[in-house]
Amino acid sequence: MTTIYDPRAARQIAKAEAAKTNAETEMLREQLRQDREDRQAETARQRRKERQDERRERRARWRKAAPDTTLNALWAALIVAPLLLAWDAQARFAATVLHVPAGMSWLFPLAIEAGAWVCAFEAHRRASRGAPVGSLLRWMWVLAGIAAAINTAHGTADYGIVAGLALGTLSVLGVLLHHIRQSLNAAEAEGTSAREVSQRFTRWLHFPRMSLTAARIATRAGLDHTAAWKAAWIDRHGVGPAASKRDRRLAGVIVKRQAKADRKAAENGEFVIVNGVILRATLPPLDALVRQVPAVEIAEVSTPIEQRKLSPRASALLAKTQAAIQAGELPERPSANAIRKRFGGAMETAQEVRDHMNHMHPVTTESEAA
Repeated sequence: MTTIYDPRAARQIAKAEAAKTNAETEMLREQLRQDREDRQAETARQRRKERQDERRERRARWRKAAPDTTLNALWAALIVAPLLLAWDAQARFAATVLHVPAGMSWLFPLAIEAGAWVCAFEAHRRASRGAPVGSLLRWMWVLAGIAAAINTAHGTADYGIVAGLALGTLSVLGVLLHHIRQSLNAAEAEGTSAREVSQRFTRWLHFPRMSLTAARIATRAGLDHTAAWKAAWIDRHGVGPAASKRDRRLAGVIVKRQAKADRKAAENGEFVIVNGVILRATLPPLDALVRQVPAVEIAEVSTPIEQRKLSPRASALLAKTQAAIQAGELPERPSANAIRKRFGGAMETAQEVRDHMNHMHPVTTESEAA
C-alpha cells in the first residue's frame, strides 16, 4: 500500500492539534482559577463566620459579666469615695493643725489612711494564696481607728460633733466595706452558703464579744467556725449555745463553784500537768476503790505480792487511768483491755498499769490480762 505525504495537510493537522492542546490547557487553567476562587471565597466565608461567632460569644460574655462588673464598680466606688474624702480631711488637718507645708501635707494621710489599706490588701493577697495572714487584720483596724480618731477630733473642733463623727466614720467605712467584700468572697470560695454567712453576721451583731472569743479559739486551735462557736460558749458559760437561759445561769453558778474548788486544790498541790493535760496528783483512798478480799482468798495466795517500778510510759498511762476512774469513764478495777481500748498503746503497758493498780504480779499473756 502506498502512502502519499502532503506537507500542507500535515501542517494543518499539527495546527489543529496545537489548537486543541491550547484549548485544553486554557480550559484546565480556567478550571484551576475557578477552584482557587471558590476556595478563597469559602475561606473568606469561614473567617467571617468565625468572626461573627467570636463577636457573638464576646457579647454573651459581656452580658453575663455585666452584673458582676457593675457590682464590682459599685463596690469600688463605695470603697474609694470614703478614702478620698478622709484623705482630704487628713491633708487639711496636717496643713492647719500640724502646720505641715502645703506641698507635703499629703504625706500625712498617706501614712495613716494608706497604712490601713496596705494591711488590708496584703491580708487579701496572702489569704488568696493560702499564706498566713498573721496580725495584718488587727493592725488594719488599729490604723483605721487612729485615722478615725484624728478625723473625729479635728471635725468636732472645727465643725461640731456631727461633722466630727461623719469624718471619723469615713476613715472606717471604706475599710469596713472592703473587709465585708473580701469576707464574702472567701466564704464563696470555701463553699459557705448564704445562710451561714448571714448567721455569722448576725452572731457578730448580737454577740460581738462571743464572736471575738470564737475567732480567737479558731485561730489558736485551728477549728472551723461551728466548733469554735460552741467552744466559746462552753468556755464562757460552761454549756453550749443551745442551752436555755436558765441552764446558762445554773451553769455559771456551777462553773464558779468548781473553779473556786479547783483553784484551792491546785494551790494545795492536788493537780499536775502531764503531757499538756491537767490531772489530779493523788487517788482517792484505796478503801473507796478496792473491794475487801475475803480472808480465805488471801490464805490461798502462795507467793508474796511484788510490785515493780513503772516505766515512763506506764507512769503517764497510770495518771490518765486514775483520772478516767475519778471521772467515771472506767470502772474501779479496769482490765488491761479496757485501759488499752480507752487510751490505746501497747498491751504490755496496759498490763503493767493494771498490775500496779491491783498490786499483782505482771501478766504476760493477753488472755490473762482480759
